[in-house]
Amino acid sequence: MSLPKVRLERCLKAGDGLWKLDGAQDRHLTKSLRSYEGAVAEGLLPDGGGSKIKMRLEKIGGKSYLREVGPEEPELPGISLTLLIGLLKAEQFDSVLRAASELGVRDVRPIICERSVPRINEGEMPKKMSRWQKILDEGSKISGFACPAAIYQPVALCGLDWQEIPKTRYAAILSPEAMPISQASVREEAAFAVGPEGDWTDGETDALMQKNFVPVSLGHGILRASTAAIVGCGWFRLSCV
Repeated sequence: MSLPKVRLERCLKAGDGLWKLDGAQDRHLTKSLRSYEGAVAEGLLPDGGGSKIKMRLEKIGGKSYLREVGPEEPELPGISLTLLIGLLKAEQFDSVLRAASELGVRDVRPIICERSVPRINEGEMPKKMSRWQKILDEGSKISGFACPAAIYQPVALCGLDWQEIPKTRYAAILSPEAMPISQASVREEAAFAVGPEGDWTDGETDALMQKNFVPVSLGHGILRASTAAIVGCGWFRLSCV
């Protein structure tokens, strides 16, 4: 059975091996998950290396604390994946974020495409970004990833800083020239791009090709954009197991 996860960067270190839970995580652990004093949880360490540590719940002065009781366990190595995803309708985009976080995606970069239906006002952006990051945070906790995926503000392809995108690049493109994704050469890091519903426009496809993206196919039939993103991320994850 998977242990409850707690992000230690949000807790206050109260002593040697002792951490005071913040309010939100305290409520989630003790009320939503019904954890009792003495229950074991897994602390996710903010060390950049994906380390986790076994902890036990204690009550001190009516407050909730976690005490370290086990050695640090490094997160298993895997591919560092950047997902470029055409902006989708809310429920579809949320599904992509949840799956991406559970599959260990490192970065999510929403792309404003010509065929993207959603149009977000600048005034709505802070609220959207906060909500998206919360979805990524919760998904990564479920899967035990110590570092949640980062999400960037939506931009058009021309607005991306290509220096920040891994050099190994693949894009799901509806094209007879696309090779099966199973033939993709997986390295330590890669970028995977999926367009919006209706796929990339010819201009966007040309722009991706100019940036050395290799077109890949996800099999017979046409998938929804959200499904294509999840399938592709899952393949990259499993290819490194």
